[in-house]
Amino acid sequence: METYFLIGVSFLTSTFTAVIGMGGGIMLISVMPGLLPAAAIVPVHGAVQLASNSSRVLFGLRHIEWSIFWPFLAGAALGSIAGANAVVRLSFDYLPLYLGIFVLVVTWVPIPKRAFRLPGHFVILGAIQTFFSLFVGVTGPLTNAFLVREELPKDRLVVTHGSVMTATHLCKIIVFGFIGFAYTPYLPLIAGMLVAVIAGSWFGTKIRDHLSEVFFRKVFKTLITLLSLRMIINALNLI
Repeated sequence: METYFLIGVSFLTSTFTAVIGMGGGIMLISVMPGLLPAAAIVPVHGAVQLASNSSRVLFGLRHIEWSIFWPFLAGAALGSIAGANAVVRLSFDYLPLYLGIFVLVVTWVPIPKRAFRLPGHFVILGAIQTFFSLFVGVTGPLTNAFLVREELPKDRLVVTHGSVMTATHLCKIIVFGFIGFAYTPYLPLIAGMLVAVIAGSWFGTKIRDHLSEVFFRKVFKTLITLLSLRMIINALNLI
């Protein structure tokens, strides 16, 4: 039952992300605690999000802002190398608690619409975001603070965001594979979720211009708040 539930949620969250460019990854990881072992949440989520983001990019490849992608990719590689040494020392016992708090913060704390234009800022962003994604799984909202500053059109914003998140998740699953995480027991689940997120990316791309972004954001914030509180309460009960 958990497998079918996660596959269904994967489709919905991938559709959501394809429509507004963010939010689906946070929503997906919010339902995973309790359904998967804590140590498997981030690597399995990363594998699924890799498919979700890369498929969204493939459906709109012409909209990628390559001048942003390549510096970000370089930074992501550096961040994954640094994070590989740190993640092996992490205890996953309290991961649901950390995730719940982190998701509430990125959902409700306003992100500045103006990002600092440091030299090589997308290289720095790629390194920082990929490093922290190894621990909390979802860091996509950080990217939007920088991308909004670029004043990209909607399609270019959505697809470019998908491209840099593809880089982040690719580096992440390589790191977890390198440090010894066994993906094999989760391959049937991952395969089902991969099909669901690719279908969601296709569907969301088709309906992107026909649905209200304001409505989706309101629904997202309500659901994500409830899911985050659930994670925090369940984690505190185990302490």
